Formats: sequence, structure tokens, C-alpha cells
Amino acid sequence: MDLAAVARQSLLAEVTLSPKPGLVDPYSNGAHTDMDYDLFVTSINALTPFLHQYVTLGRQATSLTTLFTALRQTGATGERAMLTATRQVNTHKGANFSYAVLLGALGWCLRDQSLAELRVRQFTPVFTTVQEMTAGLTSGDFAQLRAKQRLSYGEQLYVKYGVLGVRGEAEAGYPALQRLALPFLRQHQALAPNYRYAKLMVYLIAQLEDGNVLHRGGQTGLQRVQAYAQQLMGSTWDDEERLRAALVQFDQQLIDWHLSPGGTADLLALSIFFDQLNQSV
Repeated sequence: MDLAAVARQSLLAEVTLSPKPGLVDPYSNGAHTDMDYDLFVTSINALTPFLHQYVTLGRQATSLTTLFTALRQTGATGERAMLTATRQVNTHKGANFSYAVLLGALGWCLRDQSLAELRVRQFTPVFTTVQEMTAGLTSGDFAQLRAKQRLSYGEQLYVKYGVLGVRGEAEAGYPALQRLALPFLRQHQALAPNYRYAKLMVYLIAQLEDGNVLHRGGQTGLQRVQAYAQQLMGSTWDDEERLRAALVQFDQQLIDWHLSPGGTADLLALSIFFDQLNQSV
């Protein structure tokens, strides 16, 4: 199976899903003034060659230490290619990191296990591999932050709120995927794909400490967005058309608040990736 092709498709599926609150889709730019659907497709095209490289690095690595070093180096090159293609607009920085470590871990695990075996084990070996190769990542990366003159958004969130962000997710083995997203998708297997993914998106927004929302809106903004999503789960959850209409309103509300759950979007794309791996022949 071409894992990179499945990864690319999952990224396209996420940005194509509509309507989405505060996020880019084919019909709305959400709470963004600097990006649109076409820019996201451009970004995905720029990252596609690197998705293939991440898998290859995993298959060829001799140790997890050398694998993670190689993934970070290649991932940094991929990030630069993405930013060049988007004229320095950050469309997929967090997603690129997560796809790098997860595709690398998949390549590593597939050397002595089949995809069918990994499915049966709900991809636990992949998440364990990510944990092992990123051990100490947050403490190492965040050790000298106060001495730096310019901080990334993720670094600013760590200094201000103690949020570990995508690095912390990786170091913990992606608990939001293992404990929230993938069990949810298994429980709602019978639903049509778009409805299923839309429900997953709302479910995740209601629970996640989304770094993008936190960066723009602080704790108050995060709580408002989570509360809105929780209200949708109670009022429109079991009716696809009502949920769709409510998501259009949610999008307008987040545009007004200038908030975008981009961390949730990344996790949604990763969830779709593993969901598609589970469904592939």
C-alpha cells in the first residue's frame, strides 16, 4: 500500500470537508484572511514528496534515534518547501510534524509486522514507536526558550500556558488519537463518511485544548469554542441536516470571534488517515 498517497488523501479530505467552523473549506475561508482552499491544496502538493520520504526513512532506519533525527531534518526541509509554495503562510506546519513522525513510525513497524496485524492491534505499536523516538522532546526543545528572541506560536503557548502542543502529543503517543478520535470512528462506523467526520470534528473541538484557539483567544476563547461545540452535541447531534446547518452558524460565529480550531483540523486529518488505513484492502 502507498501510505504516502493515503496520507495525502487524508489531508485533502480534511480541507474538503464542509462546513467547518472557523476553518478553511471549499466554500469558506473560516476565520482566516490569508489562506483559502486553493492555498491548502498548493501546500499539500508541496508536502507530498516529503510524505513519501517519511515512510522510506522509517523503512530504512537502523535505530529510532537516527530515524527521529532524519525525520526532523527532512521535516524541516518539507516545512520550508511548504512555506515557499504558500508564500510564507503557515498552512500545515503542525500537520507536517505529525505526519513525519507517524509515517516514519509506520514505516519502521511495517518492517516486521503487516498492516493487517497493525490494524488488529489498533496501531498501538505505531504510537508506542512515536513515544519511544520522541522521548525527552519537549524538555529538550523548551529548555532554552527564555533566552530566545523570537518564539514560534507553539513556544509562546508553552511559555504562557505550559501547553506542550504537538510535541507533547507525539511524546505521549498521540493520546487524542488513541483515546478519542479512533474509538469514536469505530463506534460510528455505519454513518456516511462526511457526517461521521463532521461529528468527529465537533466531538474533538468540544474536548481538545486547541493551541490555535488558545493562541488567538486565550483561555476565555477556548472555553467559548468548547462550550459552543458541546451545545451542538446536545442539540443537533443525531440529525445530519440540522448539524450541517448548525455548523454553518458555528463557522460564522468563529469568524466573528476571529478564532480557528486549527489543531483540531490537524487531528481530524490524522484521524481520517488511520480510518482510511483501517478500511483499505
